[in-house]
Amino acid sequence: MDWDDYKYFSALASTRSVRGAAALLGVNASTVSRRLELFEDRLGLSLFTRSQQGLQITPEGAEVVSRVERVAQDLGDIEGFLRGRDKKLSGQIRVVIPEVIGLGLVVPELYKFQQAYPDIDLHLLPSHANLDIAKREADVSISSTHHPTESLAGRKVASLALAAYASTELMDALPDTSTTAQMTTLPWLDWAGTSDVCMSCMRMRREYASDSSVKLHSHSLLLHQASARQGLGVAVLPCILAESDPGLQRVTSIAPILGPPMWMLIHPDLRGTQRVAVFLQFVRDVFARRSHELLASGVTVGEAGLGEAGLQSSAQDNSGHDDRTDADS
Repeated sequence: MDWDDYKYFSALASTRSVRGAAALLGVNASTVSRRLELFEDRLGLSLFTRSQQGLQITPEGAEVVSRVERVAQDLGDIEGFLRGRDKKLSGQIRVVIPEVIGLGLVVPELYKFQQAYPDIDLHLLPSHANLDIAKREADVSISSTHHPTESLAGRKVASLALAAYASTELMDALPDTSTTAQMTTLPWLDWAGTSDVCMSCMRMRREYASDSSVKLHSHSLLLHQASARQGLGVAVLPCILAESDPGLQRVTSIAPILGPPMWMLIHPDLRGTQRVAVFLQFVRDVFARRSHELLASGVTVGEAGLGEAGLQSSAQDNSGHDDRTDADS
């Protein structure tokens, strides 16, 4: 049995194309085709049928998919258990983080972490990569959400404020910007994504300007910000992104709201991993010192607004103490 055969088969099953599997695995398409042919010859059955629409999995192939997924889960559990017992302050940590939070808060502080822990290798991965911590595709997730994954351990680290912003030129075109009615006469930007942040921004726009003209939709926070700066419309944006932008003004007639809170989550197996523990403490310290940057002026949130779900209270607390609470507390 060659486990690589199942790796190639799984890539083909998920992409349903030889080229897609090759791109996923970082090999040539001819290599994928050859490995599939040899695998099917060895098993004595066809796993896929070929058509103009791509590869169509056979009933036998579907059964192999089911069994391979169970084996992969078992292997992942073993690897996660062993990694969770790792006490070394060295090795790799894969961190999924929104680019806005990374650029605004975490990256400017990382030199301190590198100086303190030079043997830890950080991999920063964008949120849009859609990596699954439950499947151990990453180690730490920093995200803004109302619905943290229940199977993960973590805590809320900050609150996030959202507000309406427009370019200086767009605001100057209005005779009176102190009333909401005036703002509804302007064009607005809207979101096209399905994340909790996007949905909160969309609800805020529809509450205050449901009848306004919307000429542009975007999935991207940075594209949304750039479009608002160019005067293409009023936009609801996270305050950490827009508050310090000299090309944007906050719309004072529309009160800021609290959006989805910031969570930091890990797989429960990693709670005993020392390098992960010191990174979690580092990030908590960054948010503790700079969480006000996530809020608009005039918006305050008490400590009671922050909860936790299974992480130790400090990097030094690795004695088995677990201050676990429910993930939605």
